[in-house]
Amino acid sequence: MNSIPAIRTAISDLKIEQRVERDVKAGIPEVDRRNHTESEESLRAYVVREVIGRVHENRQSELDRELADRSGVEIRQLYQELKNAESLVEKKIGGRLASLISGLKCGAQDYSALRMDLEIFRHRNGLTREAEYRESKLMHYSVIFFIVILETMLNAFFLSRGSELGLVGGFFQAFIISLINLGFAAILAVSLRNCFHVNLARKTIAAVMLAAVVTLAVVFVLGVGHYREALEQDPFTASQLAIQHLRAQPLAIDDFNSWIMVVVSGIALMLLCAKLFVVDDRYPGYTAITRRVRRLQQAWAEAHEDAIESVNEMADELHEMLAEKEKALRAQFIQFKASIERSEEIHRHYQEDIVKAQGLLDELVRYYQSYSTRMLNRRAAYFGELLRFELDKLPRLNTTGLEQHQRDLATFEELMAELDQVYDRGIATVNQRCEAIQYTLSVLVDKLELDHGLRRA
Repeated sequence: MNSIPAIRTAISDLKIEQRVERDVKAGIPEVDRRNHTESEESLRAYVVREVIGRVHENRQSELDRELADRSGVEIRQLYQELKNAESLVEKKIGGRLASLISGLKCGAQDYSALRMDLEIFRHRNGLTREAEYRESKLMHYSVIFFIVILETMLNAFFLSRGSELGLVGGFFQAFIISLINLGFAAILAVSLRNCFHVNLARKTIAAVMLAAVVTLAVVFVLGVGHYREALEQDPFTASQLAIQHLRAQPLAIDDFNSWIMVVVSGIALMLLCAKLFVVDDRYPGYTAITRRVRRLQQAWAEAHEDAIESVNEMADELHEMLAEKEKALRAQFIQFKASIERSEEIHRHYQEDIVKAQGLLDELVRYYQSYSTRMLNRRAAYFGELLRFELDKLPRLNTTGLEQHQRDLATFEELMAELDQVYDRGIATVNQRCEAIQYTLSVLVDKLELDHGLRRA
């Protein structure tokens, strides 16, 4: 063992040979003596102090480290938490369940209130049918974009000849014309939709606006044709010439390409107006409120599913939590048991160290006696028995914590024998509680739908 020094090292450290020479000069040891000399007693003191003392310090430090590690285990706490799985479940789901119930109640109230608004809207406007509109706005805007780009490309071809910038200038002019047509189409669609309103004054205003916008749109389309024709005559004064010809003779367009532009712009305007009109219900405002109701209807349907899914996720979290506690408990028990075994091994090694130290002391005493015999140059005298350790005076390891933990180990082994059953009961408790919560939420949803008139009994 590394803690016990070699005999030669101890002889050198103690300077036994010098001791013997000094003792021999002083007439020590006496012939046929029966008591040990002071030097022999100092050998025992050296081994006790320098050898056993250091070994004791190292072994005690090891024992203290193991004791500190064992003192940090939470086996009883983890076992109790597994055993009281129901309280753990209630602590985990208490706040979340209240949040789910509150969310369902708020969702039911909002959905019910908006349904009531829809019924009031229908009653006030004399509507007995469902709203008719296009669900996909992406497709709607895609078609509008396609019409605008197609009109721009066709008109750009005709406007490029007279433009100072060529095709690029013609493209920008055509694009501006397409945007103006889009604006006219939007106003026409709104005016046409308001012509179906139940309010007579609003219907009249919409009809007047429709007629005015149609007139402006026709004038603008014809003006585009006159502008195209004026570009052939003089590109620098084409705008003035187009306005003059439009005022004098609106339909007097002699250029065939200009008429094609008029037709293209007119068709694009009508297509845009038709597309903007049919995307929503013909009755103004009916689509907007219907969309909001359906969004809340879908949100309400998803709210129940999300609540159930939330409970399932919560059950998975609790299962994982219990599994982690069970895993941690087993790991701590294994470490606790291994630590006790290491502590017992340390104590056993210390006893072995004492035996080895006694052997070292015997060797040192024999060397002292044999060397003194050679120095005296006579037959070996009787030196008495070899020195023995006074065991009751040797330092002892403090094993108070170890003894307590050995008793705890027996208790922990009993807990581990019941751990599987406790864990299974905990999982079953989580499953039963979560199933009960899901049933409670289903009952709550049925009650809310009946109380708020979201479905018939």
